[in-house]
Amino acid sequence: MDLRGQKVLVVGLGKSGAAAARLCLSHGAQVVATDTAVNPPEASALAGLGARLSLGGHRQEDFAWAEVIVLSPGVDHRLPEVRAAQARGALVLGELELGYRFLKVPAVMITGTNGKTTVTTLVGLMLEAAGMKVFSGGNLGTPLCQLVAGPQDLDWAVLEVSSFQTDTIHELRPRVAVMLNITPDHLDRYDSFDDYALSKYRLLSRQAADDLAILCADDPEVASRAHLAPARVWSYGASGPRRPGGWLHGHDLLLNLGGADLALSAVKSRLVGGFNRLNLLAASLASLACGAPPTAVQAVIDGFGGLGHRVQHVASIQGVDYYDDSKGTNVGAVQAALTALGRPTLLLLGGRDKDGRFADLAPQLAGVTAALCFGEAGPSIQRQIAGLVDSEVLPDLPAAVSRAKVLAAPGQAVLLSPGCASFDAYSGYAQRGDHFQALVRGEAQVG
Repeated sequence: MDLRGQKVLVVGLGKSGAAAARLCLSHGAQVVATDTAVNPPEASALAGLGARLSLGGHRQEDFAWAEVIVLSPGVDHRLPEVRAAQARGALVLGELELGYRFLKVPAVMITGTNGKTTVTTLVGLMLEAAGMKVFSGGNLGTPLCQLVAGPQDLDWAVLEVSSFQTDTIHELRPRVAVMLNITPDHLDRYDSFDDYALSKYRLLSRQAADDLAILCADDPEVASRAHLAPARVWSYGASGPRRPGGWLHGHDLLLNLGGADLALSAVKSRLVGGFNRLNLLAASLASLACGAPPTAVQAVIDGFGGLGHRVQHVASIQGVDYYDDSKGTNVGAVQAALTALGRPTLLLLGGRDKDGRFADLAPQLAGVTAALCFGEAGPSIQRQIAGLVDSEVLPDLPAAVSRAKVLAAPGQAVLLSPGCASFDAYSGYAQRGDHFQALVRGEAQVG
């Protein structure tokens, strides 16, 4: 992609947008950087590199000027000014698509509503254990545009990809694509659930027949759209056999890459729940497809301790186990966490709703002793689950944790799996989870 002299508008100056702006400047583009914030953290540095800043809102004249518009993931591609620019011929693409056009190595790309970060991390570690040079990033951590600005001394790029990023792809083509699951999420940004699901499947749309798509056969929304994959397909699920693909048998992960079956053991894995066994299976298939030997894959399965805020055990206090699943920002994640624990649980739900369907929790709520609904969405959540479980509304997370201490009995679990975004009170799920852990540990100190 030749950017020399091109008029490029970068919309949104978080990590992704700032990396995109730097990349465009380094390739000789004229760059205008815009953000609704008055003083985003990267603004002065970008100005020093030659970008013109347009802050405190998005201006129509900037979109009218641009030949190329690069959207950060948090910017809705349906904005009227974006659509108008596209209609007059401007190229609209996302930061991930921009970075891909400068990527020199093959890529594994992982998407799904839940589990993306865990599987992306696992694949990166498995390939590194095999002695390969790997970049892990995308929606996770380092933006792709930051990588491609450097020398790219790599064997593979392992990228987490969100639906917000697939909304704006044109040429992006993963050598190996992994589709984990599709459950309702971000319905405040999509016209329907089907639109959201099809956005996920856009990740596969540019693959060729010699590429590989690894699809979860247990997820009905993934399986029902498998015909949309133009690449070779390996399927995986809890039961089998699946050849080529993978399945579970007791503590074993059974895999078939087109020849003899291969067994890996998950008996030493510290990841909780059946959904994490499927995550291990997906990561193992992807890593083996990239050339990692089984010994390297097995070593990571044995040693990986999991990521923070994902059904993470925090403490045991007076016979009650506390778990932090603050990353569970949609109903599907809550369902998976409750199923993983499989024991009487006091559930903390709340935050800022993204059009969640909390009545869908009905089967899992049979094992919940009480639901404490907190924050901005607390009253709405309680109305949706009325009659399904005993519930209370609390003003915020500290009040919910305090109430949980009173209600929880020895042998039970207290689970923060909020099913909502955190932005009513926190900068992100990690800050919310850290606060939850501090509240729990404070109780431990006085109890």
